[in-house]
Amino acid sequence: MELVIILAVLLIGCNITMVTASVGDRSYIYQKCLHNCNNVNCTEENLKKFVQSQPISHSLLQWSCLDECKYVCMWKTVDAFQKDGMPIPQFHGKWPFVRLYGIQEPASMIFSIFNGLSHLSIFYYRKMVPSYTPMYYIWHGASVISMHAWFWSTIFHSKDTDFTEKMDYFCAFSMVIATVFTLACRVLGTVKWYRPAIVGVCCFLFYIQHICYLTFTKFDYGYNMKVNIGVAIIGMLGWISWCITKRRYKYVYKAIISVLGVQLLLLLELGDFPPIWWTFDAHALWHAGSWPFALLWYSFMVDDGLYMIENKQKHILPEKID
Repeated sequence: MELVIILAVLLIGCNITMVTASVGDRSYIYQKCLHNCNNVNCTEENLKKFVQSQPISHSLLQWSCLDECKYVCMWKTVDAFQKDGMPIPQFHGKWPFVRLYGIQEPASMIFSIFNGLSHLSIFYYRKMVPSYTPMYYIWHGASVISMHAWFWSTIFHSKDTDFTEKMDYFCAFSMVIATVFTLACRVLGTVKWYRPAIVGVCCFLFYIQHICYLTFTKFDYGYNMKVNIGVAIIGMLGWISWCITKRRYKYVYKAIISVLGVQLLLLLELGDFPPIWWTFDAHALWHAGSWPFALLWYSFMVDDGLYMIENKQKHILPEKID
Protein backbone atom coordinates (compact mmCIF):
# COMPACT_ATOMS: atom_id res chain seq x y z
CA MET A 1 0.00 0.00 0.00
CA GLU A 2 2.95 2.32 0.62
CA LEU A 3 3.82 1.83 -3.05
CA VAL A 4 0.39 3.25 -3.96
CA ILE A 5 1.13 6.40 -1.94
CA ILE A 6 4.54 6.86 -3.54
CA LEU A 7 3.04 6.33 -6.99
CA ALA A 8 0.32 8.86 -6.20
CA VAL A 9 2.88 11.50 -5.28
CA LEU A 10 4.78 10.88 -8.50
CA LEU A 11 1.60 11.09 -10.58
CA ILE A 12 0.67 14.38 -8.93
CA GLY A 13 3.79 15.87 -10.45
CA CYS A 14 2.45 15.39 -13.96
CA ASN A 15 1.01 18.64 -15.35
CA ILE A 16 -1.29 18.73 -18.38
CA THR A 17 -2.00 22.06 -20.02
CA MET A 18 -5.00 23.03 -22.06
CA VAL A 19 -6.05 26.29 -23.70
CA THR A 20 -9.64 27.48 -23.45
CA ALA A 21 -11.39 30.40 -25.11
CA SER A 22 -14.73 32.13 -24.62
CA VAL A 23 -16.61 32.75 -27.85
CA GLY A 24 -19.23 35.06 -26.35
CA ASP A 25 -17.05 37.79 -24.87
CA ARG A 26 -14.81 37.79 -27.96
CA SER A 27 -17.70 38.27 -30.36
CA TYR A 28 -18.20 41.55 -32.21
CA ILE A 29 -21.77 41.85 -30.90
CA TYR A 30 -20.67 41.65 -27.27
CA GLN A 31 -17.68 43.96 -27.67
CA LYS A 32 -19.71 46.61 -29.51
CA CYS A 33 -22.54 46.45 -26.97
CA LEU A 34 -20.12 46.67 -24.05
CA HIS A 35 -18.30 49.62 -25.60
CA ASN A 36 -21.53 51.56 -26.20
CA CYS A 37 -23.03 50.72 -22.81
CA ASN A 38 -19.88 51.73 -20.97
CA ASN A 39 -19.53 55.01 -22.84
CA VAL A 40 -23.19 55.95 -22.37
CA ASN A 41 -24.25 54.57 -18.98
CA CYS A 42 -21.01 54.62 -17.03
CA THR A 43 -19.99 58.23 -17.54
CA GLU A 44 -19.50 60.37 -14.45
CA GLU A 45 -22.89 62.03 -14.94
CA ASN A 46 -24.91 58.86 -15.51
CA LEU A 47 -22.99 56.92 -12.91
CA LYS A 48 -24.78 58.82 -10.14
CA LYS A 49 -28.15 57.82 -11.61
CA PHE A 50 -26.97 54.22 -11.77
CA VAL A 51 -25.97 54.19 -8.09
CA GLN A 52 -29.26 55.77 -7.01
CA SER A 53 -31.41 53.31 -9.00
CA GLN A 54 -29.40 50.19 -8.17
CA PRO A 55 -31.18 47.59 -5.97
CA ILE A 56 -29.71 47.15 -2.50
CA SER A 57 -28.93 43.48 -3.14
CA HIS A 58 -26.90 44.40 -6.22
CA SER A 59 -25.09 47.12 -4.32
CA LEU A 60 -24.18 44.77 -1.47
CA LEU A 61 -22.74 42.28 -3.95
CA GLN A 62 -20.80 45.12 -5.56
CA TRP A 63 -22.30 45.07 -9.04
CA SER A 64 -20.58 47.97 -10.77
CA CYS A 65 -21.84 49.84 -13.80
CA LEU A 66 -19.41 47.92 -15.99
CA ASP A 67 -20.66 44.64 -14.47
CA GLU A 68 -24.22 45.63 -15.35
CA CYS A 69 -23.15 46.39 -18.90
CA LYS A 70 -21.48 42.99 -19.17
CA TYR A 71 -24.63 41.28 -17.88
CA VAL A 72 -26.95 43.13 -20.28
CA CYS A 73 -24.64 42.67 -23.25
CA MET A 74 -24.23 38.98 -22.43
CA TRP A 75 -27.94 38.37 -22.93
CA LYS A 76 -28.06 40.50 -26.08
CA THR A 77 -25.24 38.37 -27.47
CA VAL A 78 -27.00 35.15 -26.46
CA ASP A 79 -30.17 36.31 -28.22
CA ALA A 80 -28.20 37.15 -31.36
CA PHE A 81 -26.46 33.76 -31.37
CA GLN A 82 -29.75 31.92 -30.92
CA LYS A 83 -31.46 33.89 -33.72
CA ASP A 84 -28.64 32.89 -36.06
CA GLY A 85 -28.99 29.24 -34.98
CA MET A 86 -25.57 29.21 -33.34
CA PRO A 87 -24.69 27.35 -30.12
CA ILE A 88 -25.02 29.20 -26.82
CA PRO A 89 -21.63 30.80 -26.15
CA GLN A 90 -19.68 31.09 -22.92
CA PHE A 91 -18.50 34.43 -21.54
CA HIS A 92 -15.16 34.70 -19.78
CA GLY A 93 -15.09 30.93 -19.38
CA LYS A 94 -18.62 30.66 -17.96
CA TRP A 95 -22.11 29.96 -19.21
CA PRO A 96 -24.75 32.73 -19.08
CA PHE A 97 -26.88 32.57 -15.91
CA VAL A 98 -29.96 34.44 -14.80
CA ARG A 99 -29.07 36.18 -11.56
CA LEU A 100 -31.39 36.24 -8.56
CA TYR A 101 -31.36 39.26 -6.23
CA GLY A 102 -27.88 40.01 -7.48
CA ILE A 103 -26.66 36.43 -6.96
CA GLN A 104 -24.82 35.55 -10.12
CA GLU A 105 -25.23 31.75 -9.98
CA PRO A 106 -28.03 31.09 -7.48
CA ALA A 107 -28.18 27.29 -7.86
CA SER A 108 -24.45 26.75 -7.38
CA MET A 109 -24.47 29.21 -4.47
CA ILE A 110 -27.27 27.41 -2.62
CA PHE A 111 -25.77 23.97 -3.20
CA SER A 112 -22.38 25.25 -2.02
CA ILE A 113 -24.03 26.19 1.27
CA PHE A 114 -25.45 22.67 1.57
CA ASN A 115 -22.00 21.20 1.00
CA GLY A 116 -20.43 23.49 3.57
CA LEU A 117 -23.06 22.63 6.17
CA SER A 118 -22.55 18.90 5.56
CA HIS A 119 -19.05 19.22 7.03
CA LEU A 120 -20.52 20.34 10.32
CA SER A 121 -20.87 16.58 10.76
CA ILE A 122 -17.40 16.86 12.30
CA PHE A 123 -19.25 17.63 15.54
CA TYR A 124 -20.98 14.27 15.27
CA TYR A 125 -17.54 12.72 14.79
CA ARG A 126 -16.27 14.54 17.89
CA LYS A 127 -19.23 13.24 19.87
CA MET A 128 -18.77 9.62 18.83
CA VAL A 129 -14.97 9.28 18.68
CA PRO A 130 -12.52 10.07 21.52
CA SER A 131 -9.73 12.58 20.94
CA TYR A 132 -6.96 9.98 21.29
CA THR A 133 -8.10 8.21 18.12
CA PRO A 134 -5.13 8.08 15.66
CA MET A 135 -6.88 10.02 12.85
CA TYR A 136 -8.81 12.40 15.14
CA TYR A 137 -6.94 15.65 14.41
CA ILE A 138 -6.23 14.74 10.79
CA TRP A 139 -9.96 14.54 10.10
CA HIS A 140 -10.52 17.82 11.92
CA GLY A 141 -7.98 19.50 9.67
CA ALA A 142 -9.59 18.04 6.55
CA SER A 143 -12.99 19.21 7.75
CA VAL A 144 -11.76 22.79 8.25
CA ILE A 145 -10.18 22.77 4.77
CA SER A 146 -13.47 21.57 3.28
CA MET A 147 -15.63 24.13 5.08
CA HIS A 148 -13.22 26.88 4.06
CA ALA A 149 -13.37 25.74 0.43
CA TRP A 150 -17.18 25.65 0.35
CA PHE A 151 -17.33 29.08 2.00
CA TRP A 152 -15.38 30.58 -0.90
CA SER A 153 -17.42 28.57 -3.37
CA THR A 154 -20.52 30.23 -1.95
CA ILE A 155 -18.94 33.68 -2.20
CA PHE A 156 -17.66 33.09 -5.73
CA HIS A 157 -21.00 31.85 -7.08
CA SER A 158 -22.70 34.83 -5.48
CA LYS A 159 -20.48 37.32 -7.31
CA ASP A 160 -17.65 36.51 -9.68
CA THR A 161 -14.61 38.75 -9.26
CA ASP A 162 -10.94 38.10 -9.89
CA PHE A 163 -10.36 37.64 -6.17
CA THR A 164 -13.38 35.42 -5.42
CA GLU A 165 -12.65 33.31 -8.50
CA LYS A 166 -9.06 32.66 -7.43
CA MET A 167 -10.10 31.89 -3.85
CA ASP A 168 -12.72 29.42 -5.08
CA TYR A 169 -10.32 27.58 -7.38
CA PHE A 170 -7.41 27.61 -4.95
CA CYS A 171 -9.48 26.43 -1.98
CA ALA A 172 -11.25 23.78 -4.03
CA PHE A 173 -7.89 22.32 -4.98
CA SER A 174 -6.79 22.35 -1.34
CA MET A 175 -9.80 20.15 -0.56
CA VAL A 176 -8.96 17.75 -3.37
CA ILE A 177 -5.30 17.40 -2.47
CA ALA A 178 -6.21 16.96 1.21
CA THR A 179 -7.87 13.69 0.17
CA VAL A 180 -4.47 12.33 -0.87
CA PHE A 181 -2.88 13.44 2.40
CA THR A 182 -5.59 11.89 4.58
CA LEU A 183 -5.15 8.67 2.60
CA ALA A 184 -1.43 8.74 3.36
CA CYS A 185 -2.13 9.26 7.07
CA ARG A 186 -4.58 6.36 7.19
CA VAL A 187 -2.30 3.98 5.30
CA LEU A 188 1.05 4.94 6.78
CA GLY A 189 -0.23 5.67 10.29
CA THR A 190 0.16 8.78 12.43
CA VAL A 191 2.47 7.47 15.16
CA LYS A 192 5.54 7.50 12.93
CA TRP A 193 4.62 11.02 11.90
CA TYR A 194 7.53 11.51 9.51
CA ARG A 195 6.11 8.97 7.05
CA PRO A 196 2.85 10.77 6.19
CA ALA A 197 4.69 14.07 6.70
CA ILE A 198 6.84 13.34 3.65
CA VAL A 199 3.71 12.89 1.56
CA GLY A 200 2.23 16.01 3.16
CA VAL A 201 5.25 18.10 2.18
CA CYS A 202 5.07 16.80 -1.40
CA CYS A 203 1.37 17.62 -1.57
CA PHE A 204 1.96 21.09 -0.14
CA LEU A 205 4.79 21.87 -2.58
CA PHE A 206 2.71 20.71 -5.51
CA TYR A 207 -0.19 22.79 -4.24
CA ILE A 208 2.03 25.90 -4.07
CA GLN A 209 3.39 25.19 -7.54
CA HIS A 210 -0.12 24.91 -8.96
CA ILE A 211 -1.27 28.13 -7.29
CA CYS A 212 1.82 30.01 -8.45
CA TYR A 213 1.30 28.83 -12.02
CA LEU A 214 -2.31 29.99 -12.06
CA THR A 215 -1.41 33.29 -10.37
CA PHE A 216 1.79 34.34 -12.11
CA THR A 217 1.90 32.37 -15.37
CA LYS A 218 -1.62 31.80 -16.68
CA PHE A 219 -5.02 31.31 -15.12
CA ASP A 220 -5.92 28.39 -17.38
CA TYR A 221 -9.35 26.90 -16.65
CA GLY A 222 -8.70 23.76 -18.66
CA TYR A 223 -5.36 23.13 -16.98
CA ASN A 224 -6.87 23.66 -13.55
CA MET A 225 -9.69 21.21 -14.26
CA LYS A 226 -7.25 18.60 -15.57
CA VAL A 227 -5.08 18.85 -12.46
CA ASN A 228 -8.05 18.72 -10.09
CA ILE A 229 -9.56 15.70 -11.82
CA GLY A 230 -6.15 13.99 -11.98
CA VAL A 231 -5.47 14.42 -8.27
CA ALA A 232 -9.05 13.43 -7.44
CA ILE A 233 -8.64 10.20 -9.40
CA ILE A 234 -5.41 9.47 -7.53
CA GLY A 235 -7.23 9.91 -4.23
CA MET A 236 -10.12 7.79 -5.43
CA LEU A 237 -7.91 4.91 -6.58
CA GLY A 238 -5.92 5.08 -3.36
CA TRP A 239 -8.95 4.96 -1.08
CA ILE A 240 -10.64 2.21 -3.10
CA SER A 241 -7.42 0.16 -3.04
CA TRP A 242 -7.22 0.57 0.72
CA CYS A 243 -10.89 -0.42 1.10
CA ILE A 244 -10.34 -3.53 -1.00
CA THR A 245 -7.46 -4.61 1.22
CA LYS A 246 -9.66 -3.99 4.29
CA ARG A 247 -12.85 -5.44 2.82
CA ARG A 248 -13.27 -7.60 5.91
CA TYR A 249 -14.36 -4.41 7.68
CA LYS A 250 -18.06 -4.11 6.93
CA TYR A 251 -18.11 -0.32 7.09
CA VAL A 252 -15.63 0.34 4.24
CA TYR A 253 -18.45 0.18 1.70
CA LYS A 254 -19.40 3.67 2.88
CA ALA A 255 -16.04 5.00 1.79
CA ILE A 256 -16.26 3.25 -1.58
CA ILE A 257 -19.75 4.61 -2.29
CA SER A 258 -18.78 8.10 -1.17
CA VAL A 259 -15.56 8.27 -3.19
CA LEU A 260 -17.05 6.72 -6.33
CA GLY A 261 -20.18 8.83 -6.08
CA VAL A 262 -18.25 12.10 -5.98
CA GLN A 263 -16.02 11.03 -8.87
CA LEU A 264 -18.99 10.00 -11.00
CA LEU A 265 -20.52 13.42 -10.37
CA LEU A 266 -17.28 14.98 -11.61
CA LEU A 267 -18.03 13.46 -15.00
CA LEU A 268 -20.65 16.19 -15.30
CA GLU A 269 -17.80 18.67 -15.57
CA LEU A 270 -16.37 16.76 -18.54
CA GLY A 271 -19.73 16.75 -20.31
CA ASP A 272 -20.41 20.44 -19.74
CA PHE A 273 -23.64 21.87 -21.18
CA PRO A 274 -25.53 25.18 -21.20
CA PRO A 275 -27.56 25.76 -18.01
CA ILE A 276 -31.08 24.37 -17.88
CA TRP A 277 -33.53 27.28 -17.44
CA TRP A 278 -30.38 29.44 -17.40
CA THR A 279 -29.82 28.21 -13.83
CA PHE A 280 -28.75 24.56 -13.54
CA ASP A 281 -25.53 23.75 -15.35
CA ALA A 282 -23.24 20.74 -14.90
CA HIS A 283 -21.33 22.48 -12.13
CA ALA A 284 -24.48 23.26 -10.17
CA LEU A 285 -25.73 19.68 -10.51
CA TRP A 286 -22.36 18.41 -9.28
CA HIS A 287 -22.69 20.58 -6.18
CA ALA A 288 -26.28 19.41 -5.73
CA GLY A 289 -25.28 15.76 -5.62
CA SER A 290 -22.04 15.89 -3.64
CA TRP A 291 -23.19 16.86 -0.15
CA PRO A 292 -25.03 13.58 0.67
CA PHE A 293 -21.80 11.70 -0.03
CA ALA A 294 -20.02 13.93 2.49
CA LEU A 295 -22.49 12.80 5.16
CA LEU A 296 -21.79 9.17 4.25
CA TRP A 297 -18.06 9.84 4.46
CA TYR A 298 -18.39 11.16 8.01
CA SER A 299 -20.28 8.01 8.92
CA PHE A 300 -17.31 6.05 7.59
CA MET A 301 -14.94 8.22 9.63
CA VAL A 302 -16.86 7.43 12.81
CA ASP A 303 -16.94 3.68 12.13
CA ASP A 304 -13.26 3.65 11.24
CA GLY A 305 -12.36 5.61 14.37
CA LEU A 306 -14.34 3.27 16.61
CA TYR A 307 -12.67 0.29 14.94
CA MET A 308 -9.21 1.68 15.68
CA ILE A 309 -10.14 2.34 19.30
CA GLU A 310 -11.51 -1.19 19.65
CA ASN A 311 -8.25 -2.62 18.37
CA LYS A 312 -6.25 -0.31 20.60
CA GLN A 313 -8.11 -1.63 23.61
CA LYS A 314 -7.05 -5.13 22.55
CA HIS A 315 -3.43 -4.05 23.13
CA ILE A 316 -2.58 -3.70 19.44
CA LEU A 317 0.22 -1.16 19.03
CA PRO A 318 -1.03 2.11 17.44
CA GLU A 319 1.46 1.87 14.58
CA LYS A 320 0.13 -1.60 13.76
CA ILE A 321 -3.49 -0.54 13.56
CA ASP A 322 -4.57 -1.14 10.00
